[in-house]
Amino acid sequence: MKGYWEPHTSSIDFCEENYRFTPYVAELLNSITSLPIAAVGIWAWVLTPPVFRSRLRFVLCWMAFVSIGLGSAAFHATLRRPTQALDEVPMVLANLVFVFCLNTPKREWTVRLALLLGLAGALLVVVYVVYEFYAVFFIMYGAVVVYLFIHSAVAAFSGTDGPNTSVMRWLWKAGSGTYALGFCLWVTDNLACSQLGVGHLHIAWHGFACAGTMFFVLLLVAITADKDGVVVARRLHCGVMPHLVVAICSPAEAKKAS
Repeated sequence: MKGYWEPHTSSIDFCEENYRFTPYVAELLNSITSLPIAAVGIWAWVLTPPVFRSRLRFVLCWMAFVSIGLGSAAFHATLRRPTQALDEVPMVLANLVFVFCLNTPKREWTVRLALLLGLAGALLVVVYVVYEFYAVFFIMYGAVVVYLFIHSAVAAFSGTDGPNTSVMRWLWKAGSGTYALGFCLWVTDNLACSQLGVGHLHIAWHGFACAGTMFFVLLLVAITADKDGVVVARRLHCGVMPHLVVAICSPAEAKKAS
């Protein structure tokens, strides 16, 4: 079946058979399963404790889910270069926001770190969009992921045990394990497509990557809460959606939330 969006200009084509269900959507299943990522971002932001929900850093974290989910859906639907950028560029920029949250800079360093990360983000976008240096782009992206993995582990497991330690360690394990499993499925889907036939491992990647990143953002909230003297606890909303609630709040933070 000839597709509406052909010829494709993206740098990658996934294992799902193109235009299997309709001539207007290249990878229908991959496209549809991207949309829940956007919904998770909105739902998770609504469930974020009020004392943290209005902070710009966490608004950006959760809205990144919306941007990535919609961008991924458009990318899989068209397999065009511009929509690929709508999927992949927000992923990189979101990681830089995660770096900012993880460092929870003191007030005098907030603007400097934000400017530094903003410049890094602009450089990555130029490398990706203007010069199309894909190898450099993905190496830099991978380096940031490794940094987040290691630095968050140090934050969760080093130092003396505190009231939020068990929550932070659980979130780190859940996030790292879930995302790593999803990454293995992504690699398998790309390397073994001919052996798998019409594989759907990329659909599982969407689910595991979304869940792993969600746990990681919750970890960032918990780390921030710990430094602010706020005790948090894990809960499940409607039995399916993990989120944090404030158990004990310092007087200063309680005043901010009111």
